[in-house]
Amino acid sequence: MPPKKRGRIDRREFLKKTARTAALAVAASSTPSLLSGCSGAGNLKYDFLIKNGTVYDGTSAEPRTADVGLKDGRIAAVGRLLDPADGGQIKEPAAGTVDASGLIVTPGLIDVHTHCDLTFQRLGLKRYLAYFMPSWKGNHNYLYQGVTTVVTGNCGYGYTDADYWFDLVQSVGFGTNVYHLAPHGMIREELFGASQPGELSASQLEAMKARVAEEMDKGAIGLSAGLEYAPGLMASTKEIIELAKVAGKKGGLFAVHMRDESGQAGVSGKIGLLEAIKEAIEVARRAELPVEISHLKIARPFGSTTPAQVLDLIEKARLEGLDLTADQYPYEAGSTMVTILLPGEFTTSVGVKEEYKTAAGRVKIKAAIEQVFAFLAPEKTLITMYPGHEEYEGKNLQEIARMQGRSPADAYVDMACEPEAPVGVFFMMEMNTVKALSGREYIITASDGWTVPKDMTKPHPRVYGTFPRKLRRFALDDKLMPLTAAIRSMTSLPARKFKMKDRGRIEAGAVADVAVFDLKTIQDRATYQNPHQYAAGLAHLFVAGEQVVENGRATGRRAGRPLRRA
Repeated sequence: MPPKKRGRIDRREFLKKTARTAALAVAASSTPSLLSGCSGAGNLKYDFLIKNGTVYDGTSAEPRTADVGLKDGRIAAVGRLLDPADGGQIKEPAAGTVDASGLIVTPGLIDVHTHCDLTFQRLGLKRYLAYFMPSWKGNHNYLYQGVTTVVTGNCGYGYTDADYWFDLVQSVGFGTNVYHLAPHGMIREELFGASQPGELSASQLEAMKARVAEEMDKGAIGLSAGLEYAPGLMASTKEIIELAKVAGKKGGLFAVHMRDESGQAGVSGKIGLLEAIKEAIEVARRAELPVEISHLKIARPFGSTTPAQVLDLIEKARLEGLDLTADQYPYEAGSTMVTILLPGEFTTSVGVKEEYKTAAGRVKIKAAIEQVFAFLAPEKTLITMYPGHEEYEGKNLQEIARMQGRSPADAYVDMACEPEAPVGVFFMMEMNTVKALSGREYIITASDGWTVPKDMTKPHPRVYGTFPRKLRRFALDDKLMPLTAAIRSMTSLPARKFKMKDRGRIEAGAVADVAVFDLKTIQDRATYQNPHQYAAGLAHLFVAGEQVVENGRATGRRAGRPLRRA
């Protein structure tokens, strides 16, 4: 959906309208102090002490038993901070303690690929409900996974005005920290409207470069593009390189949803996914900036493409010295608008073009989707969000067609032609391939999820379970990687890649975003049919030194803040 008009007037109007609401919400949700004896906290060595935990510091280092002292929103000390001669008492007093015996202590987890902003943007005036819904303003579906920082603006979608989005995050009092990427597609749509140009003229390119520079100056950490979505699919490689140069010169990176994620060869005989990876490599090389490949996968139709071919391309580029990494979620299904199944010529940023909503156009849509059904059967598309037709949420296309007494293709055509296309889950991958791509040292764990108000719609389970699923199933159970490597993939690796200052590690001086997990119980609970289930195994969570989860339950404190590029 195109973003709201940007501008400081919009922000002032927003804040004026919501100030009273925010005050009421804050008053209603305020809680007593969670720290006993805080009256003299200024004279204490630590605000909080996490004692006797097994510390995984976010790097490849072996874990060690240690205590972690928090003070003024930072990690003040890591080591043996208790006095064994005094029965294990704290050497210097702390306002509060957590006994992490038998538990692990990690940096707060970082999700570099989310669409948390779209929850606000696409719900229009309903975004004001965030002030009254603890699960929404607290970002609980991420918080209960141990996530303390998210990145928005991915896939070329999201708010085109970082100031507006950051004002909203601050005003709501969001539960997690938020970084933002400048979204190429929405900026392009904002500038050029519904009649999107193909190759940009010199003046159009300069206008795009100016807008990217403006967003970078507001604190965006880079540029994102969705080259499989309209209007991003209209952009040439040259356009992307020139805009990526702007982001790179400002100290940012480029995150890309590639043009093609399928393993089948096209009419040229070239494999779409491999050619798309080559394009990402070309951007990294010619724009001279770090590049992040978003949600790496091999999607249907698979053709004969193998994980080894995908990884070999990336690794050769890395050996060349290019800063090329990728993120990935540990599921066999993806999720986006149902129009992703159509060729790009049919689509807009929210559905299909008006010219295809005619009787003749619908015939063409039906023919196109029937070709897709040859490799992705109707029962492999599950509808998760369909405003106005909630009775179809949680049903697959085959089931919906039966409910309507029609063919799956006819049911799909009506969905695609809605003013805003429904969102679906697509079982387009194979789990063996997902696992094969998961364990390399340059693969970041990320959800490709969004903020979910509890029990609203039927979202992909990844929005509730990505990180515990990776830890439980991929590391602990299947032993696809050491636990240290899995934790690194969601802490120090994303922090380094996205230049998040003082985050992603347990070390003195780092921001006190800290998670405490129970490895005996950590697991994802969300399923495709019953997604609204918080993950298990998180005992305690701190955001900037504030305890936001205590003994497995959110405390009501919200310490997240908008973060700008350092």
